[in-house]
Amino acid sequence: MHLKSLRLTAAAIFALGSAATTQAAVVTTYTSPQVPVAICDTCTVTSTLTVDSHGRILDVDALLDITHSYDADLVLRLSHGATTVLLANRQGGSGGANYTGTVFDDQADIGIDAGYAYAPYTGSFRPEEALAAFIGQDIFGDWTLTVTDSEAGDAGTIDAWGISAAVPEPASLALVGLGLLGLAVPRRRKA
Repeated sequence: MHLKSLRLTAAAIFALGSAATTQAAVVTTYTSPQVPVAICDTCTVTSTLTVDSHGRILDVDALLDITHSYDADLVLRLSHGATTVLLANRQGGSGGANYTGTVFDDQADIGIDAGYAYAPYTGSFRPEEALAAFIGQDIFGDWTLTVTDSEAGDAGTIDAWGISAAVPEPASLALVGLGLLGLAVPRRRKA
C-alpha cells in the first residue's frame, strides 16, 4: 500500500469514526474526591480528579460549587493534559457571591462574561474559552480545576466540582472498527 493511499485511508477512518460516534455516545459524570479545598486570600489552589477509563471526548462540561464572598476575585481554569481552558476570569459583578450548581457548557445560552450574567451563578453558562479544546482527546488521566483568588479581603471554598463528558459508546466503536476493516484490506488487482 502506498503512503498516499495510507493517508487517505487514515482520513477516511477518522471521518467515519467521527460520523458514527456522534450518534452513539455515553455521558458520564466524574467528580473530584479532593474537596473541600480552602481558597485562601490572594493565592492559587487546585483540585484534581482522575478518570480511569478511556474514550475520545465528543463533548465535555465543567460542573462547579464554589463558596466565595466575592466572585469577581476569582479566575477559574480547567486543565487536562497539555490543554487549559479559561472558565471565568474575575466575573461576578459588584458584590456577587458563589458558584452554586454552575455548569460551564459551550452550548449554554448565556456567556459567563455577558453583561447581564451576575453572581450567584446558578445554571448553565458558556465559559470564556471553549471547552471544545478538549474534543478528540482521550478522557483518561488527571483533570485539574485551578482557582486563583486575585484580590485581598475575601476567601472561600471549592465545595464540589467535576466534569460531564460524552465519549463514544463501546459497542459503536466495535461496529466502526469492523466497518473500517474493509477499508484497510488490500484488494487484489486483476492481471
